Amino acid sequence: MKETILYIYPKNSTFAQKDISFLSKVYNVVVPNHTWNNKLFIPLNFIKQFIFLIQNVFSCRAIFIMFAGYWSLIPSVFGKMFNIPVFIILGGTDCVSFPSIQYGSLRKPLISFFIKWSLKISKVLLPVDQSLIFCKYSYYEKAENSHQGYNHFFPKILTPSKIIHNGFDPGYFISPKITKTHNSFIAIAPVSDMTRFKLKGIDVVWELADKFDSCSFTIVGLSKSVSNRIKKKPKNLEIYSQMSQGELKDYLFKSEFVLQLSISEGFPNSLCEAMLCECIPIGSSVGGIPNIIDKAGYIIKKSNFKHIENEFKQIIRISLKKRLELGKKARERVIENFHISKRERLFLDLIRDN
Repeated sequence: MKETILYIYPKNSTFAQKDISFLSKVYNVVVPNHTWNNKLFIPLNFIKQFIFLIQNVFSCRAIFIMFAGYWSLIPSVFGKMFNIPVFIILGGTDCVSFPSIQYGSLRKPLISFFIKWSLKISKVLLPVDQSLIFCKYSYYEKAENSHQGYNHFFPKILTPSKIIHNGFDPGYFISPKITKTHNSFIAIAPVSDMTRFKLKGIDVVWELADKFDSCSFTIVGLSKSVSNRIKKKPKNLEIYSQMSQGELKDYLFKSEFVLQLSISEGFPNSLCEAMLCECIPIGSSVGGIPNIIDKAGYIIKKSNFKHIENEFKQIIRISLKKRLELGKKARERVIENFHISKRERLFLDLIRDN
């Protein structure tokens, strides 16, 4: 009979389902049937979560928690009380603070309290990138903090950490041998409000499209309510509020470059998936982006548009040979370093050793 693992998340996602899928090969994975999307329901969710834990915690081998927040403290307390290992996956917003753009859980005192004590009493912290532990920050000039990461905000937390990057299945991204469109750029980001429009660098993509009319740009994930609020759309810019996985994959295989110009990131999945489709990555120097790209693309050091524009002018002039080389290098970079099998192995080793 399989041992039981509890997997707790604020809301379901493809990211969480990947973990649950490979853990289910070995363990019986139990997940709660409530989400934490609506802040009005947080008090009720505490009650639901307490009942869920009472029903399941005493027979479980370990508890995984996707991101730190309101939902992570009670399971961490149960783990501490009953000697059950609790592993908190840190993904980005739970380790940063950007008050000027209203982003980052650590800018809010109440949720910061929940995060701090969750991290303090859990067994092992699992940041998806080293930058979420501690890093210098200089990309966005208006950022209030010159450093980010939970160790910057909570220097007394001594909980062990183990970096486990997100994982990807290259078998899903097999090239159909489509010729890429010259100087085509794609940006993928779920953007439902103006905060995320700025956070994900979609404002920069919009400006680039306006400036470089000989290039083609595609934005996937931008809601109509947001796009309708922006100035006139450039003719060379296509916008899709949503797209099926199959359609998105086709667009990625046709696109030459992928843009990830976020102000803050943990370890962006869409960037890695685009690189598996041999898109040349252009990314900001934040979070896990430089580590993902390495020498397989271009890293933008400053959010100043003049700086980005000058970099862009150089990039669109690279030769066809260089483009093909970088596209292949981008795919190889993800396969060699961020394969889903590596994440699976590290998770199973973690459970076994604790």
